[in-house]
Formats: sequence, structure tokens, C-alpha cells
Amino acid sequence: MILAISGVLLLFGKYVVLPLFGYTLFSWLAVLSKNLHNFIGPLFLLAAALMFFTYLARNIPRAYDIAWLFKGGGMLTGEHVPAGFFNAGEKIVFWVGLFLFTIVVGASGLVLLFPNFDQGRAIMQYSNIIHAVTAVFYVAMMLGHIYLGSVGMEGAYECMRTDGKVDEQWAKEHHEYWYNEVMKGRPGAGAAGTASPARAGAMKEGWKL
Repeated sequence: MILAISGVLLLFGKYVVLPLFGYTLFSWLAVLSKNLHNFIGPLFLLAAALMFFTYLARNIPRAYDIAWLFKGGGMLTGEHVPAGFFNAGEKIVFWVGLFLFTIVVGASGLVLLFPNFDQGRAIMQYSNIIHAVTAVFYVAMMLGHIYLGSVGMEGAYECMRTDGKVDEQWAKEHHEYWYNEVMKGRPGAGAAGTASPARAGAMKEGWKL
């Protein structure tokens, strides 16, 4: 969130903040945004790498993800579309956002952050454009993801707020393939391999993270 807000201020502040609030406030916000962005950026790359390897196994594309995509997860057709632990939409966020966009903004950001490695002016200019354009798409994707994980899908926010636990009916309605795996007691099917059909509620740790 800090990277997104500071990046937007640096990118559009001259055209939005400056005319509204004047040079003094804009200068203060620009300096603060620049320092926050520069120091938090590398930490974000480390966190993204840890997140990638943590959720990689659950985001491998499956054949049933194709049907989910063609039907828009049921939002376009109004019908029930079964999904695994992560549905195809979440997997797109993982591979396009967390993987691809992170690599692009990370590489271009490091070029801008460390200009003392003999990269020329042209490379810096291209990196600046690539970084800005990719970041805008990244922020837009994550805003949509946040919306669906909060008010856009009933029960999603409550799931995150209660340690990733959901009741069986919700799990069956939104992630039926994963629900069936948990009910069959397959090894590793539960959220950390601990979910049990005998429990009143199925578990889904890390929901929407």
C-alpha cells in the first residue's frame, strides 16, 4: 500500500496535488514518497519472493481452471462453477501480478534505484516508463483483487478475519474441488495438511493473501 500510494503521488502529484495544495505541501509529500518508495521497494521484493514460494504449490493451473475462466467464475452466467483451493482468477493474480508484474517493476525499479552501475540515460528512461506503466496495471489489478476479497464476495473478508476458517457450506459453494479433497481426507488437501472431515468447519489458511 505504501509503494502504491507513494508511487501514485510521484507519478501524478505534479498534476493533482500541486494545483490543489501548492508547492510547500507537494514538496513535502514528494520527498516523503521518494524516500518511502526507495527504501520499501527492496523489502517488497523480498516479501514477494517469500510469498511466491509459499503459495506456489496451490497455484499450479489445473484443467478445471479453464472452465472457470470461460464462465467468469459464475459471475457472467450466474451458475455455480467449482474451483480448487485458489480459483482461476486468484491464480491469474498470482502469476500475472505476484510473479510477472513483480519481476518487471522490481527489475526496472532496481535500475532506477541504483544508477551507479553504468546503465546509460536511455536505459534509465526506458526503465522509468516500464516501471510506471507496469505499476499502474499492478495497482489496478490489486484494487480489483481487494474489492473481490472484501465487499465483492460475501464471506471472503470474514474468512480472512477468522484465521482463514470457513464453514463447509461456503467452502463447497466457492471452492468445491478443494472441499471434496478435504472431505476425502487426501494427504495435504487441508489448509497446512491439518483439515479433517470430522471438524465442523473446513479450513483454508491464507485465504486471499
